Amino acid sequence: MTGAFLVSILAGIVALALLAKRLKVPYPIVFVIGGLIVAAIPGIPTIVLQPDLVFLLFLPALIFGDGWTTDYRSFKRYAQPIFMLAIGLVIFTSLAVAYAAHWLIGLPIALGFVLGGILSPTDAVAADAIAEEVELPRRLMTLIGGESLINDATGLVIYRFGLVAVATGAFSLLDATMRFVYVASVGVAVGIAVAWLIGKITVAIRKAGLSDSLIAVSISLVAPFAIYVPADLLGASGVLAALSGGIFLSRKSSQIFDAEARIAAASVWNLLFFVFNGAAFLLIGLQLRTIVGGLSQYSLPTLIGWSLAISLVVIVVRYVWVFPATYLRRMAFPSVRRREGPDPPWQVVFVLGTAGMRGIVSLAAALALPETIGPGVPFPQRDLILFITFVVILVTLVGEGLAMPWLIRRWKIKDPEDDGRAAAAARVLVADAARAHLRSLEPSFQSPAEWEVAGRLQADYEQRSAHFAEHVEGAEPLDDARLHEIERSLRGEAYQAERRALHELRRTGEVGDDVYRRIEWDLDLAESQLE
Repeated sequence: MTGAFLVSILAGIVALALLAKRLKVPYPIVFVIGGLIVAAIPGIPTIVLQPDLVFLLFLPALIFGDGWTTDYRSFKRYAQPIFMLAIGLVIFTSLAVAYAAHWLIGLPIALGFVLGGILSPTDAVAADAIAEEVELPRRLMTLIGGESLINDATGLVIYRFGLVAVATGAFSLLDATMRFVYVASVGVAVGIAVAWLIGKITVAIRKAGLSDSLIAVSISLVAPFAIYVPADLLGASGVLAALSGGIFLSRKSSQIFDAEARIAAASVWNLLFFVFNGAAFLLIGLQLRTIVGGLSQYSLPTLIGWSLAISLVVIVVRYVWVFPATYLRRMAFPSVRRREGPDPPWQVVFVLGTAGMRGIVSLAAALALPETIGPGVPFPQRDLILFITFVVILVTLVGEGLAMPWLIRRWKIKDPEDDGRAAAAARVLVADAARAHLRSLEPSFQSPAEWEVAGRLQADYEQRSAHFAEHVEGAEPLDDARLHEIERSLRGEAYQAERRALHELRRTGEVGDDVYRRIEWDLDLAESQLE
């Protein structure tokens, strides 16, 4: 049964991903709706998502991967607005949800804070998946990604203290504040420390001549869990540990892994992200039957009305926060403009407000609610909290997930900082450094062959430097795009000719499979550079 379930999940992921591409809709939306449809089919077994599975299997790898791809320089530059979203907005949202649930539904305030802690963090996985559909400006992507990676710690602290208040009827703001400081600081410290140790071990293995690409990839796969688990055991934030560890190892990757290992790891991690993301969102949809099954004491219209009202609170509160937090902060502190650049247009701020999708972390936190708070005392309104959480995830993921790409295309929001000149300038410096190093080697040349090869390399680097220097100066030739397309096409034709010849050599037995694979690997690397 387990094997059939896993095969069905993987087949569903592939089928729904194809449908998402066909419909040009962000795939998390299609995955969740697909799961809902499957859950509604009579006779389909009920699937209960285990919270430990989410927190231990899905989160470490996904958050570590997000940390790996985080632009650390941009993260530092926009640290202030990121923390205002990840801490200030989470607290504000938790307060709004707690009192809205108290006034609308009659939940006790402590129980309202449990719900607020569950619903306040945005979802990093959903944000990344939606962003793949459109080219987000760098500043916007940094804010959305940074917020969703950090706010889990804030939300889970509020959630845990809400649970304590429900069970004991007591709440201490000082204890909550100290707990947050511990959770965040120890999580980051553990993440960096374990990542540093992993880096040292990996380098030692390489220096001993014992490493290859498979071992290196295996180490990279173990790393997220090796970082997350110790932090979690210490009661700290495993999410922040995985994030900080991913950033640290990414910054040191050129010293830790060789080129072959990085290429292999990129392929494995791309597959891992695809499967984990797909499974996470598909499992969200499949929870419908489990969640609805425990709510027979309420009418469906009442449940939906309450849930939509809380969804509206969650959505509106974000807009109420982001506009003042963006513009009043800049009015009060002129140094912000020097550090972060000019004021963003209101359309960009509106899109930031729309990027409030909730996802797998919120659902896992809701499912992790204890069944009882004492011997024979059930946890109050557990099924209701689960249902509201499910609806908020559905509304934000589908509604905002569809609206955000549409708004970006409608308003033609682009990155004013990224006109290609920074990358071109870097390419000029890299090419000039290579030319200078080749010239420094000339006194050691002892044969005409060395001079000949060095001359060819010098000419190649000189051409690169001159070409990209034109881009830096804004004097890109009008036919540059056309020349690039012609070169790409001709190189592609040449590589295909090489492949046909290589295939024929293997077919006739002139080369064995080992030689075939080595040459094919070189061709794959060359073809992957075609842009």
